[in-house]
Parts: sequence; structure tokens; C-alpha cells
Amino acid sequence: MKKLHALTWQQPLTLLAAFAWAGVGIDRTMDLDSSVWLTLLVGSAAGLLVCARLPQRGEGHWRVALAGILVLSLFGLRNHRVTEAYMEASVLHVLSDHAEPMILTGTVDRPSRLQRDPLDAMEGWNGGGGNRAVAEGSFQTILQVAIETLRIGFEPQPFSGRVLVRVDGDCADLRPGDAVKLLGQISLFAPPTNPGQRDLREWAARNDLHCTLLVDDLENVSQLEVPDAALEYSWWQRGGRVVAGLAASARESVLQQIAPEQQGLALALVLGQRDLLDRETSESLLVTGTAHLLSVSGLHLGILLVLARIIAGLLRLPLSLQWIFLAAVTVFYVAITGGRPPVLRAAILLATVILSTATARPHHPINSLSLAALLLAWWMPAAVFSVGMQLSFLAVATLLTCGRPRSRGQTLASQSVNLENQFDQLALASMGRMQRWLRWCGGAAMAALWYSGCVSAITLPIVWDQFHVVSPISVLVNVVLSPLMVVALSAGVSTVLAGWIFAPLAALPGWICSQFLNVMRWVIDIAAGTPGGHWWLPSPTAAWVAAFYLGLLLIVAVLARGRRRTPLVIWFTVWFTSAWWTATTPSPLPANTYEATFVDVGHGTAAILRPSQDEIWMYDCGWMGNFHQSSRKVDDVLWSMGVTRLRGIILSHADADHFNALPGLVERFSIGCIITPPDMLAGEGAMLRRTRHVIAEHGIPVIEVDRDSGWGSNRESDHAAPWLREGRVLHPPAELLDASDNANSLVLAIEHGDRSLLLPGDLEPPGTAVLISTPRPRPGGVMMAPHHGSLRMDADAVLQWARPRQSIVSGGKRAGKPEVTEMLSAAGGTVHVTAIEGAIRVRIDANGQVEICSWLVDPW
Repeated sequence: MKKLHALTWQQPLTLLAAFAWAGVGIDRTMDLDSSVWLTLLVGSAAGLLVCARLPQRGEGHWRVALAGILVLSLFGLRNHRVTEAYMEASVLHVLSDHAEPMILTGTVDRPSRLQRDPLDAMEGWNGGGGNRAVAEGSFQTILQVAIETLRIGFEPQPFSGRVLVRVDGDCADLRPGDAVKLLGQISLFAPPTNPGQRDLREWAARNDLHCTLLVDDLENVSQLEVPDAALEYSWWQRGGRVVAGLAASARESVLQQIAPEQQGLALALVLGQRDLLDRETSESLLVTGTAHLLSVSGLHLGILLVLARIIAGLLRLPLSLQWIFLAAVTVFYVAITGGRPPVLRAAILLATVILSTATARPHHPINSLSLAALLLAWWMPAAVFSVGMQLSFLAVATLLTCGRPRSRGQTLASQSVNLENQFDQLALASMGRMQRWLRWCGGAAMAALWYSGCVSAITLPIVWDQFHVVSPISVLVNVVLSPLMVVALSAGVSTVLAGWIFAPLAALPGWICSQFLNVMRWVIDIAAGTPGGHWWLPSPTAAWVAAFYLGLLLIVAVLARGRRRTPLVIWFTVWFTSAWWTATTPSPLPANTYEATFVDVGHGTAAILRPSQDEIWMYDCGWMGNFHQSSRKVDDVLWSMGVTRLRGIILSHADADHFNALPGLVERFSIGCIITPPDMLAGEGAMLRRTRHVIAEHGIPVIEVDRDSGWGSNRESDHAAPWLREGRVLHPPAELLDASDNANSLVLAIEHGDRSLLLPGDLEPPGTAVLISTPRPRPGGVMMAPHHGSLRMDADAVLQWARPRQSIVSGGKRAGKPEVTEMLSAAGGTVHVTAIEGAIRVRIDANGQVEICSWLVDPW
């Protein structure tokens, strides 16, 4: 209680910020009615007025409690109003999450962004990597537009709401305030269709976006002429136009002067524009824990302000002019980076320091940080739940509080320490210059490692929860990269400034920035490839993350500063061990039950097979359009099941939409073996070559199987599981058909509880005729529709032969057509389509009872 009382007068804003964020969190989780918040607000305000008239003695705790309730209810009400305003958008009532053609008009109200086209196949096929210059045709422009009208029927009708627009091409010259007419495919943000998948609707609500519009041609974007438009711009739009202009000009300066292979890194470091980073670089930054170095934040602004303060000192500016100069640097950097919340937080901190210095009043760093938390929570309450804001505030608070404790008061122990320090200073003075310099560097390196370790430990639960990665190597890598980043950032900003003044002057700082970025990239690549440097893991639950920070707060609140270190280390160790154990324990599966989960990957196949709780296999792993050979859609589902190791992956044939996620899976999971039909991996093509390289690099054994030899030729292998041998390879024969890869698909029949699960890949004629000439499987089972339910692949014959009770279609939009369901249900079975129902889970128990759940209809 004494500590709480001291906190109220030493750091009052910290307490208020805690109540404010709690109010926002309570309103989000409990969705209280506004009348509840108003009642609390009025009641606490009345209570404070009553306390103000009472004698001061003994009423302090009541005042603190009432003030806390007042702030909590005020910010809870604020979040409630913001949420209500978001839900009042009329566009939410006419659109669905299925895309439809639409013509809309509206006003651009945020600076545009350029990013790599996600469907740009060149990067995935050229075998290259790194940060290279991006061709004009591979740009995609991201706009945020306030909707004014939608074309409903034949006439435009007024609507309210905001839309995220993705345009294939470069139209970044559009500025806030520009009126536009757009033609494209519009839809609401869709719910997650797989377990573990992030809900884009939450991200959209935080950014006040209601729907998305895909425009596939620049000709479908037109700027409307508005008379006297300059007079109609609001102050917000005018500010946005200035910011957008500065950011675009800065981007052009960087692109002109920085080496092409480093342009993506330079834009991310200097301007916070990470959209042009390639996927490999982004992943390397993530696994090395260095993404924050290239994500504009208060750290970047702090570096620039330190350099600006040095320049001001060298120029012998008066103190008042120094503060003005620093404020100008802050405004400049906030403008060219687009006013991002981390930079705004740092700007508020600086403004607090300047104000306290100008008024000759002391300031507490945590108190100033709390002021930033209060202002940002009021301005954008939904951002409280943004992982970026949470990590940003956590990291700064840790840096401000994790310094070694300093002694207060003259005790015998402190006098002894002071005396020892004096002897150390005398010894240091007697050393040579080189020895002193080395000693100073060693001390600075140890201090940097301490701070880096503290920040990594405190932020680990959130990073692990959000990104599924634990990166111990980040402690060292951040220390190594920090001085390099200081030089690269300074040179990058100098490049922008010099480019505005006189373009040839920007060549030298641009070259310096390129060289240091090249070294940084080299360090990051080495760290990303270091064995044991990072681990991909299933994330802990939200309850485990909350428990970590509650335990942390309890230790800080109860124990004095000098007595916290050991309890904190013990708590972190116990928590991490327990969270790791629970997160990596596979989700429970009833005894003698076989489970198959068909992941919704669009047009493709990824089936997760579980003969038992701890044994996990996959049948195929790919989807159309996955040019970068990512495995993200499958990763989320596997992690949601607590999976870290796959006993094996069965690949049906060499179509990319059945295997192109394998390189990503190999990087994230331990894989026991790869099972393929004969010569499947021997084909040509960039994706197959990369797949062979990844398999060889990780030493994964490849087992080839066929109908005639079954598993017999591989009985000496330790990688083939008993349950697989109990199943049957129905196709292809040992002598492959002289036909397409599809016709030679590996068809697997798994028998369990007098029911069969049939997995036919992309089987098509003449392979279909060969299959149906073999003995039939048991009727009444489950079958995955061949070739994603295609109407042209003789699926009727397979259906009549297999006689399934349930058919699963793993496909995209075309698979959702009524004709597909009619064709597959003609034999009397029930049809489930991933494009309609999301991920589909099949369970067959020992008695042959089949249970089917779909993620969108009946999530598990």
C-alpha cells in the first residue's frame, strides 16, 4: 500500500495510464453498455467532488481509487464510442465476404503505399533473392479510401465506410484528399477459415477499415476533377498531402542513391516503408529478432536526436535554440515516416522533456512514457491491442528500468562500494590509452548485452505468441547491428536531405548507407542460418502470456529493486519451461481414433493425418499461387495442434499446388521422411529443383512407393510407420503410365474401424480406369474428391467405385460451385467443400463412426 501511495505522487501518469489501458481492455472483452460506463464515470466524478470537500487526512486512498475508476470508465467509454462508430458504417450492411464487382467513388484519406506484388512470380522462379530493385510491373499500390457512393443496380447510392484498395500497378501519386472512382472486386474482410489463423477483421477494425477492393488494372482507377479542390481540403487532408509528398520524395531520393540490392532495407530503415522487402529478408529479420531495427520507431528518432544534439553543440547554439532545433528534427522525421505511432510516442516523450526543461521542472522517464500511452490510447484506443504498440512500449519501459540499481543513502555497504569504485578509477587512470579504450569498449559491450537480454526476455511472451518464434541469438545480433544501424540510418537521412538540396551531394551518404546495409545484411544472414539460433514453436495461450506479465508485476510491486533479480530469473525460467511444455504437447485425440484435417488452402491440397495423438503425417502440402513456396497456411494449423515434428509427408504427384509448401515446412518443422510415387522428384522446373535442394540440405530420406510393391521394398526403413503399412497404396503401378503426372497420382486408402479414408490426389484418366479396375475399398467411408472436385476428370467413375458416404473437396472458388456439389452427391453421399466451410476435420473411431466438423460452421 505504501508503494501504491508513493506511485501516486512520484509517477501519477503511470497509474492513470494503467487504468486507461485497463478500461479499453475491459470494454473490448466484456462489451459493456455505454450506460454502465456513464454510470461509473458520473459516480466516480461525484465521489471525487465529495472527497475534495472532506479533510485531507485518511482520504488519499479513496481519491486514488476514484480517480482510477474515473479514468478507467472514461477510456472504456471512449473505446465503446469508437467501436460503435465503426459498426455504424452502412457498407457493412450491404456487402458480404464473397467478392463481387463494384464501382465506387470516394476520397483518399491516407498516404498511399507501394509494395511488392504478392503474385509476382519472378522472384520465386529466378532462383535469386535478397533486396533487388523491383520492376515496374511488380508494384502494387495500397490505398485507403473513404467511401462516398457504391453502384447498386444502375445508380450510385451514398454509403459510409472505409475501404482498403489494392491496385495492381503504381498509382502512388494519389494523395489524401483526392477524389477517385474505382472499379474492382469488393468484399468484407473474411473470417479465418483455418484453426490458428489470424483474424483480419480485428486488424481491419483497429485501422478503421470495413472492406477491401481489388483493382486488377490501372485503367480502373480514375481521379475525379473537383472544382476548387484546394479550398475544400480539410486541415487533416492538407497535413496528409504534405506528409505523403515528403514521404514520396524521400523514397525517390533513397531509390536513386542506394544500391539496388539494398533499396528495400534502406526504405525500411530510414522511412519505415517495409512493403518493398522481399519475403526471405523479412523472414530473416523475424528469426533473428532484428525486425524492430528496420521498423521505424522511437529508437530511430532517438538516434537522430542524439546526433542532432551533437551538431547543435558543435554549432554552439543557445539552449533554447537547441530545443527548437530538436523539435524541428522531430517534426521532420514524423512527417517523412508517415506519423507512425512509435514515432509519435517518441515525439511525445521529447515534448515532455522539452516542456519540463523549459519550465525548470523535473520529469520521470516512465511518467513521460505513460503520458504517451495515455494520449495514444485516447487517440486510437484500438491500437492498444496492436502487437507493435505493445512491444514498443514494453521495450522502452524495459530500457528505462533495467539499469543496475544505484545506492541511495550512505550505508556501510554503500560506503564500501564507493571506496572500491574510487580504487577502480585510480587503477583505470594508471592504464595506457589503448587499455582504457579496450576496457571502455568491453564495459559498453557488456552493458549493451545486458539491455538487449532484458528487452528480449520481457518481450519474448508476446513475440512468441504472435510470431511463433523464439530467437535467443537476437540478444547478440542486436548488439552487433546497433552501431552499424546508427551509421546506416544517419547516412540514409543525410541522403534524403542532400537529395532535396542538391542531388549530386547525396551520392556519398548513399554509398555509405549501402555499404553498411550490406554488412548488416551479411550479419543477419549468418545469424538466420546459425543452428539453434532460433526455434519455430507453437505459441502459448493468451492465458499463459497474461500470467507471465501478472507475475512480473507482482514481483516488481512486492520486492524492493535490489532484491528482484533472482526472483525474476526464477519466474522467467519456470514460466518458459511450463509454457513450452504445454504449447508443444499435441492437442488431445480420443483413443483408437483416426483424424484427418483438410486445411483450407484455396486451390490445392494439404491434409494433416493423425493416427494417434503424437504421430502426425501430411498428405500433400501446396496450393496454387504459392510462388514463394511459403507454408504459412499450413503452419498455423499445425501450431494450433501443438505440432513441432512430422513423421513424414506423402506427396501425391509433381503438380506445384500439391508440394510447393514443402520448403517452408522443412524450415519450421522436423520431418522424418518424404514418401512419393516413383521418380516424382526427378522432374524439371524451378520449384522441383528447390524442393530437391531443401530435402538434400536437411538430409530427409525419400521413400518411393507404388501399388505393386506397396511398403514392402521399404520395410528396412525406420521411417515407415506401422499404420501406413496397414493402409494400401492403390495407385500408381510399378510401371508408370505413359501419361501426365496427374494420372500417376499416389492414391492412398487408409482403413480404420471398418471405414476407409481415400486420398486420390489429382487422379485423372487414364489413371482413373486403372484405379477402378482394382478391388474396391469398403463402402461408407470418406473420400477426398480427385482433382479438387473437377467436373472434367471422370470423378463419377471413382465415386461409383469407392461408394463414399462423405466427400471432401479441397479447392478454391471453382470448387464452391453448385455443379460440383451436385456431381459429387449424385451417389447419395454428403459433400463438404473447404472453400465454403473452411478447414474440415474428419474423425473415425474404432467402431467406424465418422464425425465431420467444419471450421466456419462448427469450429473445434
